Amino acid sequence: MGDYLGLNFGVTQRSRGQCAIKRSAYQCRGTARLGDQSIVDYSDRDDHVGHYVLAPEGAPAWATDCRQLWQRAAAAEKRADAQEARTIDVSFPRALVREDWIELAHRLGRLLVQHGMVVQIDVHCPLASDGLPNPHAHIMATMREIDGNGFARLKARHWNKLFHGQASAMRRDWAKILNKYCRERGIHYHADHRSNAERDLPPAEIRLPRWNILHHKRTGRKTEALEKRDSERAAKAEIARLEAECEKIERGLAPSQAEAEPAPSTTTRSTKPTKPQLSVPTRYIAAANRFSTRTEKFSITPALPIPVEDDPPTPVNGP
Repeated sequence: MGDYLGLNFGVTQRSRGQCAIKRSAYQCRGTARLGDQSIVDYSDRDDHVGHYVLAPEGAPAWATDCRQLWQRAAAAEKRADAQEARTIDVSFPRALVREDWIELAHRLGRLLVQHGMVVQIDVHCPLASDGLPNPHAHIMATMREIDGNGFARLKARHWNKLFHGQASAMRRDWAKILNKYCRERGIHYHADHRSNAERDLPPAEIRLPRWNILHHKRTGRKTEALEKRDSERAAKAEIARLEAECEKIERGLAPSQAEAEPAPSTTTRSTKPTKPQLSVPTRYIAAANRFSTRTEKFSITPALPIPVEDDPPTPVNGP
């Protein structure tokens, strides 16, 4: 089974209350004033590792200033449901170090710059739910090409195929880059770009919007989506516990090698037939053969953790 490959694509959509300026402030752990004059502040986060802006050759100076970059990108969009930026979230193996996170994030960013996009890269490393580091990077990419001293009048819709029609190919190429990078450094890691369905695995857990968590913290009541997620987690944990218990039972029932293989005999049998000490009548031998018994071995299978049928199983008659 391949290791986890975290590479997610998205867009900032005004129809969902998102904007590029807010996303940029979140990534770089800074502050920003939004279009409605409200202020967002993420400066209290202490998990920020690095901030970089990459632009094509010949781009104006403002393109490398993330504040001016996304203000101009937002101003170029006139529709109320416009998409202001593309987003890419990528995870890194924990065995890598800080310099590796930055190098890999730059490699992914340069792939987008080659197509003419301006990208903002921010590397974060907070603690995960298991208490271990969670190194990852957030990348924002422009939706329009640079034209002179501003953005082009039309969106670069030919970029859409990179994230929709060829998204699987991009995941495959990124997995190759990541696997090669780890292999060159002697790190045991192999990412599999295929989906869970292609690998015969259960579907991944749906990531809920953060407002579900905030609502629970504020009111103490879970949303319907949060209750469903928690119930699914509890069911998966119970299934894992039962599977582990069944495996333990199977190991206990399995005969040891010493029991399965009889010890070799130390005595050597004589090839010559020995004469019987007693003379037994033939009628007694026949009577004894009629009452001889036969032993058979049966394998014991643990019961399933979840019953398949409502009706009790039909008893099976022995031989």
